[in-house]
This record gives sequence, structure tokens and C-alpha cells, in this order.
Amino acid sequence: MSRLRPAYMPAFLCCALSWAFGPACAQEREAPTPEEIQAAESAPLFASQEILELTLEADFHAMRREDRKDEDSKERPAVMRWTNAGGSAKVQEIQIQTRGNFRLARRNCDFPPLRINVKKKPVEGTLFEGQDKLKLVGACKLGQDYWEQYVLAEYLVYRMFNLFTPLSFQVRLAKVTYTDSSGEDDTFTRYGFLIEDDDIMATRNEGWKVDWEIGRQLPPTLLERDHAILVDVFQYMIGNTDWSGVEMHNMELFQKPPSTYSTIPYDFDVSGIIDTRYARPDASLAIRSVRDRLFRGFCPEQINRQPEDYEAVYEEFRLKKEGVYELWRNQEGLDEDRLKDTLKYLDDFYEILDDPRKIQARMLNQCRKI
Repeated sequence: MSRLRPAYMPAFLCCALSWAFGPACAQEREAPTPEEIQAAESAPLFASQEILELTLEADFHAMRREDRKDEDSKERPAVMRWTNAGGSAKVQEIQIQTRGNFRLARRNCDFPPLRINVKKKPVEGTLFEGQDKLKLVGACKLGQDYWEQYVLAEYLVYRMFNLFTPLSFQVRLAKVTYTDSSGEDDTFTRYGFLIEDDDIMATRNEGWKVDWEIGRQLPPTLLERDHAILVDVFQYMIGNTDWSGVEMHNMELFQKPPSTYSTIPYDFDVSGIIDTRYARPDASLAIRSVRDRLFRGFCPEQINRQPEDYEAVYEEFRLKKEGVYELWRNQEGLDEDRLKDTLKYLDDFYEILDDPRKIQARMLNQCRKI
């Protein structure tokens, strides 16, 4: 057998199979420098949670009609306007493009999600210093107010995960005004939020993102234990089943040198806590509604995890309970009925977490087999 690692094989998977490939599996990549880490940690865009007033001007008329498939998506010129912390107005030429899967399709969304590409040098010394590519999540349909409630709720789910670990995507809420440069579409303003760039998130956590090849599966035993349990319990907390930590579905794979791997979740719009009208659980799952929680973590005994490993994570959720609730209670623009329903949904989770028998029956007994 050849001692060389095939070019298509991710380095970490090769290392997992070191019995076959030997020392040639060592991943050759330098860790971020202290200066790079400091720059990522101090990015001004995510240093505040004050709602950002943002204006985007582009040919949205053309984007809404033409850029509706991955192969159609292309960067288009745009102008972004905002106000810096000191009150000075800023204008910057940028590039934007459509992105996504479900929400990119015309039948599902009037207005697709966007990716903003800023030019690093021109934004030095501004709110966007250090940024590169940013995802922008906005209202999917423009005529009904409840779509904005979905945006606010998903933003808060990201903020919830931030409470538990820095190994998570930072977000910034904005009121975004969209101006169509063609003059064909009306100008409108809606809530949206910006999501931290993948590579900046990884640098901030002193590692890097690992590109994942579709169709490959990651052995779950390679993941850092405590973070993996945290992700499993968090996804259960929010009622999310639309993810996979082995196939990297709605997950980014992160490596911290020399060989620590973790998954970072994103895209929570079909979770039970948000309860979008289009959300449906996969037909293969034993639930009828996304509001029904289903534990999707692997069975502890199959991946060498002990009861005390889980209890330490449960305790972290108990300690962060008030912080989680306060995020929702203090959110500007959140509808009272949605707040009430969300707090009740969280109450149900914490009732389980406070009863060892319910933890066993409703969570661990429902674990996934390898």
C-alpha cells in the first residue's frame, strides 16, 4: 500500500487511519499568529450588540429574478452605507451575491439571503475593519410581519449559543434598507443580521476551518468530547434535527492544532424554537412536528462517554438559564406572543434537564446508534 495520502482525503481523516497511512498523515498547516488572533478577537463589527443601521444599494430586481440557483449566483456590484460609532457616515463599494439552498428558491422566498464581500483595505479604521465575507440573513417574504419574527428568533439562537462557547459564530443585528439601483423595485427596510466569516471565527479560536467533502463521514470519536456534547444538548434544547456532525450538514468543522476537532452549528431556521411555517422534520425521524424534540447525539456507550461528562454540560445549561431567558426578554421588536411561546418552549427543556429520569427517557434513550 502507498504511504502517500491521497489528495482527496481530508488530513484529519487520514490521521484517523494512521495505521494504514503512517506519519505522512500529519497535517501541514501553521496555526494563526498572535497578531491574527488578536485582530479577529477585536473585530469592531461584533464588539457591540447595538442594532446597526445599514443601507445596501444594488440591482436587487435582477438578483431576485436571475440569481436563483447556485450556478446562477454571481457577485454583483453594490454600495453599502452605515454610520460609524463616532457618528461619521461611511460609504463603501462592495460585492454581493445570493446564497443558500431552501431560501434561495423563488417558490420559497421573495428575497434570497445574501453574502457581502467587503474589500479589506478600504474599510480599515471603520466598523467593518478586518471583515471579508459576511452572510446576511434577512426576511424571506416581504408582505407578512411574521417573517421578521423568524429573523429575530434565529438571531437570538445564535446569541444563545454564544453564551455557551466562543467556538460559535458571532452575529450582529441590523435594520437593513434595500435600495434597488434599477428603480424597478420599491425601497424597503427590514431586520436582518450579519454572521461572522468562517475563517475569522476559526482564527479567533486559534485554529482553522477544515473544508469538508460532501459524502464523507467523520468518525464521531474524533470530536472534542465536551464541545460535542454541548452541541448535541443545544440542538435538543432548540428542537433542531436538521444537522449532522458526521456529514457536516449545517455544521462547519474546526481544527485547533495539533489535532482537536469540533463542529460549529449554523442555520437554525427549521428548529422548533423558531417554528417557521415551512419547517418539517425529515420523514425518517420519529417526530411529526419540529416542535417535538428528538435527541440526535450518538449513544454515550458507543463513543466512550461517561454519565459525568454529560452532567457537567447539563450544569452549564442550568447556570446559563437566566442569561438565555434575558436574551429573549430584552430583544427589541420581538412579538409578545412569540416571546411567550418561546419561554414556554424553553421551560419544557429545563423541566427535562431538572429531572434525571426525564433526561434518560427523553434524551439518552433516544440516542443515535453508530
